[in-house]
Amino acid sequence: MARMHTNLSQLQPCCADHMHVPPVHPLAAPTPEEAAREARRIEQGALSAMIDAHVHLFPQPLFAALHRWFDAHAWNIAFRGSSEETIAHLHQNGVARMVALVFAHKEGASRTLNRYLGQLATAEPSIIGVGTVLPGEPDARGIVKEAIAVHGLRGIKLHCHVQRVAIDDPRTVEVLAACQELGVPAVVHAGREPSSAAYGVDCHAICNVKRTRRVLQQLPNLRLVVPHIGADEYGDYLRLCDEFPHLYLDTAMACADYFPDALDWTQLEQHADRVLYGTDFPIVPYEMGRERTVLARRIVDDVKFAQIAGGNAARLWGV
Repeated sequence: MARMHTNLSQLQPCCADHMHVPPVHPLAAPTPEEAAREARRIEQGALSAMIDAHVHLFPQPLFAALHRWFDAHAWNIAFRGSSEETIAHLHQNGVARMVALVFAHKEGASRTLNRYLGQLATAEPSIIGVGTVLPGEPDARGIVKEAIAVHGLRGIKLHCHVQRVAIDDPRTVEVLAACQELGVPAVVHAGREPSSAAYGVDCHAICNVKRTRRVLQQLPNLRLVVPHIGADEYGDYLRLCDEFPHLYLDTAMACADYFPDALDWTQLEQHADRVLYGTDFPIVPYEMGRERTVLARRIVDDVKFAQIAGGNAARLWGV
């Protein structure tokens, strides 16, 4: 597979120097109702065939650079295996299929990352590979088309914080318009959190639900996934699903009882047809199964749990 050499000084971390990073506490003991719910779903096999809609697989030099950044600026990443070890660990923890994401932090990285992920997805059928491009880099539309047509990837991932560009910036809209034309989903970290001064950009200024709404109004057929339930504007993003039928949100880190937040679980369940189970694994400070456990305990309705656990992702990604 293609090798990638990373200049650490050019790589941005995914969280904040100024952000309070909470310690990893054990999950609170479940209520009797939650315990019964989780036990029933384990018995039914509902936790052993999930689709994780937010996984990161990188060449080893890039993983190593991410580890160094997180050690310096944020939490301690708990699992530090290679892509192949990450895939195996996910399978061992109830993930039948995974949406694998990469993101380009500088010009010239996209094609290497897309080639790497395309080869990985070809070798491992459980991977739904999602490529990347840096908005505004030369031949951005061509890179998108090549990711899909040549490397067999299924969509495009953008990260507004890392790439220092708003979702409604014309450079980003150009990429998203190409995704709409090709009929492939776009996964865009357009929420404000977790934000970081280390990005060299004001994440709260370039990311908010109003900017996302503008893009969805401009590109009404774009299938868009916003990770982390749009943290920290959870309620606004869930309500946005009522306006736009092709908007999805993934749960990554937002449903792990890690960050203190104001997530309304009743509202989340009311929008269960647009929510995707996702973990952000392996770039998390806790064990892989934490988010799965919380969802299994908190989501009351079995049908809605099944939608979140994999049904929605299967429909979105056509698997």
